[in-house]
Amino acid sequence: MTYEAGVERPGAKGRPGRVTSARGSARTKRIGDALDMETTQRGRLRRIGGDRDSFRESAAPLRPSGPVPPSGPVPPSGPVRRPAPARPSGPPHPPVPVHPPVPTSPTRPAEPADPATEAYLRDYASLMDAVPLPSLLFDRRWDVVHTNPAFDALFRDMGPHPTAMPHQNFLRFALFHPDAPTVLAEHETSWCLPLMAQLADALEGDGEDDRLSAIRDDIALDPIMDAAYRCGLPHWMRAVGAAAVRHDGAVRPVNHPDPRWGRTDCRIVDETPVRLQDKGYTRLTLVLRESRSAVPGVPRGRAHLRAVSGG
Repeated sequence: MTYEAGVERPGAKGRPGRVTSARGSARTKRIGDALDMETTQRGRLRRIGGDRDSFRESAAPLRPSGPVPPSGPVPPSGPVRRPAPARPSGPPHPPVPVHPPVPTSPTRPAEPADPATEAYLRDYASLMDAVPLPSLLFDRRWDVVHTNPAFDALFRDMGPHPTAMPHQNFLRFALFHPDAPTVLAEHETSWCLPLMAQLADALEGDGEDDRLSAIRDDIALDPIMDAAYRCGLPHWMRAVGAAAVRHDGAVRPVNHPDPRWGRTDCRIVDETPVRLQDKGYTRLTLVLRESRSAVPGVPRGRAHLRAVSGG
């Protein structure tokens, strides 16, 4: 589901190819299975989004049947698609500083803080950096406030993107970055659908937020993603209940670029203290598990639980 909003993806010479149609059908099947759609809903999903190229052709300007007017463009007759921002052609985006002065949202001015609060935030950033597992801190819009070195290593091979880098906005990254599936395995079903459910829940509580609404608008630019959001997601959220919008405890597959980890699973653990919750922040840590695909002979630390009973 890594569709970059507004970017056309035609086949050879701008025409739809068999590979494109096959991929669209595979996407709709995976999404339909994950959302447990009924037959009628699956058919609607296929009609709306299964053939993106047909949608693109229907959205193209109509050719006039009579003589072509001497001047002036022909107005488009289909849906208007917003042009996507051009991808940067320069060097990759510079890495996020490991030790920011104070974690603050890049899209919202920092609230005045007393010296004790500032000292707490600095120490909390240092605490995150000392954790050997990928960890990130983000605000209620998924704008990333701080990431630790382990998180940066997990997503170190991501190519540049103007709005969806993992250290910018994690929701946008998961939904729109074309390289996201290389790390977020089983991308559509394990990552995109739960994150879209969390977005839907956030919009229900704060539908006036422009940045959240803009993410929803970009979802609407992908016919398959939009059909899943509108047709299957409400049913799935009702069936799953509170777990559909809960981060903590979810187990999801990842592909770590470090061969010592390889293809593995991670459990998402919410480690947000009350002091940060009150400021609208969320801190998540991805607890990586041992992997059978890891390089043999390379030892890694294993966590041990010790039960202490009184008596």
